[in-house]
Amino acid sequence: MNETPKQLFDSINALFENVSLKELKSINLELSKKYKTQKHKFFSSDKERLSYIASRMPATTKAIEYSLNEIQNISPKTSIKSALDLGSGSGAFLWALLSFFYSENGKLQTSFPRTHLVEKDEKMIFYAKELLKNVKGISKKITFEKNDILRVKNYDFDLVMLSYVANELKNFQIDKIIKRWFFSKSKIIVFVEPGTKVGFKNIKYIRDNLIKKGCNLIAPCPNTLKCPMPKNDWCHFYVRVKRSKIHKYLKGGTLGYEDEKFSYVIATKEKVKYPKARILRFVKKSKQDISFTLCKDGKVMNEKVSRKGKKRDKKVEKLNWGDTFDV
Repeated sequence: MNETPKQLFDSINALFENVSLKELKSINLELSKKYKTQKHKFFSSDKERLSYIASRMPATTKAIEYSLNEIQNISPKTSIKSALDLGSGSGAFLWALLSFFYSENGKLQTSFPRTHLVEKDEKMIFYAKELLKNVKGISKKITFEKNDILRVKNYDFDLVMLSYVANELKNFQIDKIIKRWFFSKSKIIVFVEPGTKVGFKNIKYIRDNLIKKGCNLIAPCPNTLKCPMPKNDWCHFYVRVKRSKIHKYLKGGTLGYEDEKFSYVIATKEKVKYPKARILRFVKKSKQDISFTLCKDGKVMNEKVSRKGKKRDKKVEKLNWGDTFDV
């Protein structure tokens, strides 16, 4: 997996040459409030779109990238030759794909999946294309469609992606999407949502629906048992995201990074070799042992691994929140 954030930041920065960042900063504050309360469903202006691209796109790209990496980790033999991105927005999924299919010499690999992107906001499609202008060879691999995702009936792509979309849908609409995917030739479906109580509630509903249909889960769940998360808690993970100067200004931040928290689920119709457990929280280390909070055997539990003498395991030392646990 290669790093693509600098190229993404360069492409984003190019959009802001003649834009007032001061004005965008105030708009971003309002967007941030809507995002946290799950009330953001559409963009009311071009400046809202630009604010979203600058402040949110790097983070959503990294969260999607994380989920794609889990497919490689759990199902390495699964071949992804085509992909469908429903609710593609400004193209975060494409940029996540680029981190896997972009060579160090700056060339797009020939194995880059044929990707079809569906988005109802015509201006977001325009910006998605603008951001990709300097990515050589990408135009031959992708197609865009201006449409409501609920009108899409062809799901015959190896992978179907829905990122930060479920919060805009009602349950019966989610059911319709899952049904269409299940009866298609597609192998894998991925849902990514904000790492909030509401975001996880949507993911849990989707997970339950997929299991009822007899699907296997690639990640993050280590089994298809009933979700053990208590009502006042939620399953989520995080990625650390680099910030550009514009990103920092709009966010009003001082650090060169931010942590994006997200919830996700990846399902397949194929067989899966499940890990023993998944790490749900930051790992705690003492001189004597390492403490893990795990999702294991249909329960949330704590386990300790000794750090003493011959029992010390270098692989275990490197494990962190979100990793599989096969000790």
